[in-house]
Amino acid sequence: MRNLQIEVRQVRNSALSQSALGAQGGVTLQPGRSGANVNITAQDNQRNDSRDLVQRVLVLNGRNVNINLGNSQPLRLVQARQATTVFIDANSGFSARPLWSGGDSVELELAAGQASRSGASPAAPLSSSSVSTSLSVRLGEWVTVAESDDASAGSSNGITDSRQSTRRDGLRVEVRLSVR
Repeated sequence: MRNLQIEVRQVRNSALSQSALGAQGGVTLQPGRSGANVNITAQDNQRNDSRDLVQRVLVLNGRNVNINLGNSQPLRLVQARQATTVFIDANSGFSARPLWSGGDSVELELAAGQASRSGASPAAPLSSSSVSTSLSVRLGEWVTVAESDDASAGSSNGITDSRQSTRRDGLRVEVRLSVR
């Protein structure tokens, strides 16, 4: 049996865009001294932020290893052989089982489970569900296995001003395998 190293990279991207437009003015009407002034302001701010967190774990070929992602953001487990995605609780993480029979690719089985109470009481029974997928991963290449994309937008309009704000947060979980 050979050891395989599984690297898990969490790539977090955040983008914030804000814009504002406003106008102020005044009119003076006096005999012999009339006038007007107008002040128009425009503002546009954009900020992008990206952070990576990498975990490494050694596992024997064909054995399971549990990987906890350490956050509570829900993720969609990317299905390699289907076009659909399912939601998993990232706080519970996932298990990985690499199957390498030589060559330049590894069959990677991923499973994620979550438990929830069927009522508000702490004594309410737990119900659990799990989802699994299997994909072929080339040794040394990063492959996306789960992702999340949250967006929010807001705006306000007044008589003399307008403001807009958009925020987008994304998390992508990638794995890379190597033989040790």
